[in-house]
Amino acid sequence: MRPDPLEPVSGPAALSDRLRGKTLPHNVSAERSVLGCAMMRLESLAAMMADLRKEDFYEPGHQLVYEAIATLNENQKPCDILTVTNQLIANGNIGRAGGREYVAALPGSVPFASNYPVYIDLVRDLSVKRRMILSLDSVIDLCFNSDHEAEQLIELAAQRIMHIREEGESTGLLPIGGVLSARINELGAISRGERPQPIQIGFPSLNRVLGGLRKGGLYILASRPGVGKSALSLNIAHNAAFHRGAVVAMFSLEMSKEEVAMRLLSSKTMMSFQQLESLDVKDKEAWDMIGKGLGDLYSVPIYIDDHSSINVVEIHARCRQLQLQKQKLDLVVVDYLQLMGTATSRSRAENRQQQIAEISRMLKVMARDLEVPVLALSQLSREVDRAGRRPRLADLRESGAIEQDADVVMFLHDPNRQEEEASYLQEISEIDLIIEKNRQGERMTVTLDWNPRILTFTETFYRGTPEPPPPAPGS
Repeated sequence: MRPDPLEPVSGPAALSDRLRGKTLPHNVSAERSVLGCAMMRLESLAAMMADLRKEDFYEPGHQLVYEAIATLNENQKPCDILTVTNQLIANGNIGRAGGREYVAALPGSVPFASNYPVYIDLVRDLSVKRRMILSLDSVIDLCFNSDHEAEQLIELAAQRIMHIREEGESTGLLPIGGVLSARINELGAISRGERPQPIQIGFPSLNRVLGGLRKGGLYILASRPGVGKSALSLNIAHNAAFHRGAVVAMFSLEMSKEEVAMRLLSSKTMMSFQQLESLDVKDKEAWDMIGKGLGDLYSVPIYIDDHSSINVVEIHARCRQLQLQKQKLDLVVVDYLQLMGTATSRSRAENRQQQIAEISRMLKVMARDLEVPVLALSQLSREVDRAGRRPRLADLRESGAIEQDADVVMFLHDPNRQEEEASYLQEISEIDLIIEKNRQGERMTVTLDWNPRILTFTETFYRGTPEPPPPAPGS
């Protein structure tokens, strides 16, 4: 059975001709020092076992010594020159590990035993570089020798880099004191204006309750069709980019980039789509308004991608590219979840619920990896309209995983949706924005003014209404 050419490969046999004869990055002295420290001190042994695997060592003999130490540690036996040597003899590996003298000399090769974290970091860093070389080398070969489409190969490269990055992340336990100290230092830097603050979004009540949009957070905005979730996401993106200089990446799976741009222009000029499309060439006042609106929007750092078949891996890659080009990325907007086919083109999800769960989880991973807030739009089930009630978390369409992954879930709800819609479509009305889940604070309902003519939400006065407290037991 032939191996799948898109599966990751590793090891010397996987090297292409361009790499054969070249030495992959490694440091024998650092590997010797890590093993020597593990045979001397319990804390360095624990750090090695937590942060390194056998494959992180370049030298085959060092991999065998690591295996012997791991076996002793698993069996709760001491690890020193004598016990490690005996373990290698018992496994028949003492010769391939360099012999008795080599193993006995490992502790003596350590420059400073207290520097074991530095030695571990160096070995791990070089191991990551080797994995990158091997993984991407095979992708380069596929570019030359396969008929796979370019987008598929880009996705493959992005997946492999993401996988290497996740494997390289430290999963060690950290003391709460150190975590809090670092966070307090961040807050102090923010207060002095030395670090970017959470993105402020132009709605006073939302900024008050959410504290702005925080980096690494996944924000879900959901509603039934036609209530205005796309318009609100555009308003948020515009407010962040125009007033705060935030770099915004917007992925529109439903509307074309031209429609997105025209919505922004309509909101900026206070002119409806109908007015914009029926302009008279002699209407100087209208053209002046358009000229001013274009001038205001022309340099606003909002970047639009309207590919309707894009998946999360591609979104992640394009956001990373924009982040590198602009040296910053402050907000990602995805409109909307249910229009994505799968999380990746090679997804193995068997049904739609599993696909949406994959998409939701990968959006959260992307938010944390890029350290930006992600605002993802979602549909609500028809049950909300049938029952004529306010939406609940259970109404998120096709997957309960969305509510688990999200840091904040917000619903747009029109309390007058069942009434006559002829006047509703033209007049300013009140729409409830329900903050149903908020990991960082309270749940509440905010009333926004909705102008459907120019597709714009505003909030003139703060009118947040806290959720009522739960009933007392037994009441």
